[in-house]
Amino acid sequence: MSRDTSRSRGKREASPACPMLKTLNSRQTLVSAVAVGLLVLSYHAPSVLAYTENLRTDGEPRCWPMFGPGSVPGTNKDGMLRPIFTSIPAATNISLLIYNYRDVEVLGDNGSQLQICGEGRTIADNKCTEAERGKWVVRNGTTTSVVLNRIVDVDALPANPTLRVNYPVTQTGFYCIVALPVGGRIDDYAMPVQVENPYGLLPAIEYPKLPFYGFLSIVYLIIGVGWMVLSFMHWRDLLLIQHYISAVTIFLTLEMSFNYGYFEDYNVWGRSSSTLLVFVVVLNAARNSVSFFMLLIVALGYGVVRPTLGRTMKKCVYLACVHFVCGIVYAASSLLVTDITIWVLLFCVMPLSITMTIFYFWILNGITQSMAHLENRRQAVKLQMYRRLWRLLVASVAVIIVMFIVDTIFFMNRDSPDWLPDHWQVRWFLLDGWLNLLYLAIFLGICILWRPTENNQRYGLDELAQDDFDDDFRVTNGNTAGQNLNLRKVVARDEEEGFGSDDDVLRDISDEEDEDEDVMKWAEQNVGPARSSLDNQEERRLKGPERDGKMH
Repeated sequence: MSRDTSRSRGKREASPACPMLKTLNSRQTLVSAVAVGLLVLSYHAPSVLAYTENLRTDGEPRCWPMFGPGSVPGTNKDGMLRPIFTSIPAATNISLLIYNYRDVEVLGDNGSQLQICGEGRTIADNKCTEAERGKWVVRNGTTTSVVLNRIVDVDALPANPTLRVNYPVTQTGFYCIVALPVGGRIDDYAMPVQVENPYGLLPAIEYPKLPFYGFLSIVYLIIGVGWMVLSFMHWRDLLLIQHYISAVTIFLTLEMSFNYGYFEDYNVWGRSSSTLLVFVVVLNAARNSVSFFMLLIVALGYGVVRPTLGRTMKKCVYLACVHFVCGIVYAASSLLVTDITIWVLLFCVMPLSITMTIFYFWILNGITQSMAHLENRRQAVKLQMYRRLWRLLVASVAVIIVMFIVDTIFFMNRDSPDWLPDHWQVRWFLLDGWLNLLYLAIFLGICILWRPTENNQRYGLDELAQDDFDDDFRVTNGNTAGQNLNLRKVVARDEEEGFGSDDDVLRDISDEEDEDEDVMKWAEQNVGPARSSLDNQEERRLKGPERDGKMH
């Protein structure tokens, strides 16, 4: 029977399902301890140091990426492939071929198809000899790795057959196994293969994520400790937005620690933990939603330009919640759905894309309005901060566009049989790595912009309110009209700067009792003393002529 197997039909390994206060000193310390605990997750290994892949004896190659000795720091042993024949019936001979994918050109008909020696004209055409009948056709030539080509007599194997057929992996590469019954009844059997990499049981295509998330966990932990120290040093001057950043730092440290813990657990036990996977998916969706929410309220000027967002805050919260749900749906679909249909795109991908687009446009529009507001108020320090934030976001958008083009070009030929063998070591970075590094860069930039310092109040509402009073004082020019200063005049300035009509602002204030109290407290502290000062000045001015009359 002729057996032709095209390379394009070879089965490749698919990626496994993996896929924000006086300062919060005590909480950060506790979270740091938890994070460290996750980072030093136990390295106790099970008795079997290999995970199992499935192979069928149908003549179709099944391939896996593997690391060789020295490719992973701290390891210097060979990887191993061990076919297991316990499921194969007695009196069956299996023609077995194990090879490095880079050596495919010496196999069969110039690598375009695999052939069994003795079938067709393979012997007559001198592709193999009579002594090699039943084996796979392997032509003479230089190979990258050893090509194991043998006929396995299942009856002759001892009770522990995995010890009889071991293929050492001495070089990092993409290795394939082909099995086919020969010399009798031709049946398709399931045949497990134990895959052992030098570092443990995590599939090689996913292994780079293990040290990567460990590195990110340590980086976020260091950022959190540094932020905690600065917050402790300047806790009397902390702004509301800095409390938000403290909470986000805690959250990010936990999320990256859970990501690391998931892959470490996989590496130890050779299987994906469903519980950890759920945590990773939920934390990732929550991270994105919380980050967009924090960036949005900062862009709208919350705590820096405006004392409250009123009903807008509720809209921000609603959008973040919707984005979180869409993120969960998207992550679940990417893990559970194998066939990309129009319904998957419509119900799983489009909602997340829409909420993300709304976030981006709202954030950029909010920053633009905040900068115009600060420029009209001559708030140079705050204006500079917002301009830097604007540049940071524009740069991030530029990076996203560039990487989108790179990813499109990179994955354009993913259906080619040579694509995964050539690019499996960088595939994880183009799918997950660069996005996490971009997020880290943006978050670090925001932390630097809003870091706690002794001059925190330059960015607070007090400075803005004082400047408002100074402007109003200059307009009155010391006349009795200054007595007309009132709360509404300060609040209504939002309308002049494009932050909504006066009616909207007042309506929002009337809807929020706590917000009312904050504004009234500010008025008592700032407007009250100013009015008293003006009243005293006016009283002295009126008494002056009276004293002059009496003297005359």
